[in-house]
Amino acid sequence: MNSKLNNLRILTCTLLLLLAGCQFRKADAQPALTPSQLATISWADLEQRAHGTTVNFAMWAGDENRNRYFQERVAAELKQRFDITLRVIPLGDTSEAVNKLLTEKAGGKTTGGSIDLIWINGENFRTAKQGQILWGPFAEHLPNIHYFDQQARGRDFGTNIDGYEAPWERAQFVIAYDSARTPAPPRSIEALRSWIRLHPGRFTYPAPPDFTGSVFIRHVLIQSEGGADAFQSFDEKLYQKAAARTIDYLNDIKPLLWRRGETYPSSPSEINRLFANGEIDFSMSYGPSFASEHIARGDFPPTTRTYIFDEGTIGNYSFLAIPFNATNVTGALVVINLLMSPEQELDQTRFLGDIFPIAPERLTAEQKRAVESLPIGTATLPATELHAHQLPEPDAQYSNRLQEDWIRKVLEK
Repeated sequence: MNSKLNNLRILTCTLLLLLAGCQFRKADAQPALTPSQLATISWADLEQRAHGTTVNFAMWAGDENRNRYFQERVAAELKQRFDITLRVIPLGDTSEAVNKLLTEKAGGKTTGGSIDLIWINGENFRTAKQGQILWGPFAEHLPNIHYFDQQARGRDFGTNIDGYEAPWERAQFVIAYDSARTPAPPRSIEALRSWIRLHPGRFTYPAPPDFTGSVFIRHVLIQSEGGADAFQSFDEKLYQKAAARTIDYLNDIKPLLWRRGETYPSSPSEINRLFANGEIDFSMSYGPSFASEHIARGDFPPTTRTYIFDEGTIGNYSFLAIPFNATNVTGALVVINLLMSPEQELDQTRFLGDIFPIAPERLTAEQKRAVESLPIGTATLPATELHAHQLPEPDAQYSNRLQEDWIRKVLEK
């Protein structure tokens, strides 16, 4: 059933992408704008060019609350301020849009693309940059880029950004548990293995390449050999040594997982459902506020809390990029700059529970007070604790290789 649902979801997203590609938006076609012109054109002039146009935004659509936020609240703000119509193109996975753009590049479709803006990071950014399917560089010319420090603007999963994507959201891996059921959760990767042995059938993780399942197995990887700092650039010998230990760990716990490891949840929503139903004792997410949101909706028990490993958990930024053949580059630039503003980031943090991504020292005193007054859910860890235990993402090649090895050496074993 899960396989059929996934196939249907992918087919639906593919049809939406194809449909969008068939709609030539004459009203949105802008005079050709080159990245070098961004240094000379005034931002007011650029906003005027974007006035009255439509921006097609391709984004992962796996979170209904987030979907509503962009389709309603963000769309209304863009319409009111710039008369820009935001059209969300839902993706089952960002790789769908990247593969579409690679196909268009190979076919010579250099203009009139159906995607103007894409939410992207990690392996997908690396693939897109290598395939030269992104418009830019542009990020350093955005008025609101100065709110983000160099850590957010330098590298993405080990790949140099070079201005081809703009930082936007910040995430960090957390684990949810019911404090009434599990008062002392395991605080390290090795402690987790011991806990699983004592509680067979009560733990699982989403199947990679789902991003939540993928980041879980990356934690096993980086803790198996030297910690996160050792994995910032790809080294084949290091990978072989660390991957062997990681695969051994994952195969060791496999028969002790939910349903004896014969199947895995296919998505974050599925593992959340299993946790909510009491079938397993832990869920997990890149969103530190996800458990508080589920408590508020009545999905999770009110005694649910989140924690991070003592050695830290992986965190990253996600970014906004413009495809090489975007029809409405100017509109995309205006949308990106708005989404990066302190006011919009505050609004998104307030409504979606995301981590506020802007460096505090780059805010005004009034903006700092607004950030400090943001409500925090009962299951959400303080931002200071998350920041103190944030680990950098490994180079994207480690993730790609480990996902492939997991399929061959764990899933199919």
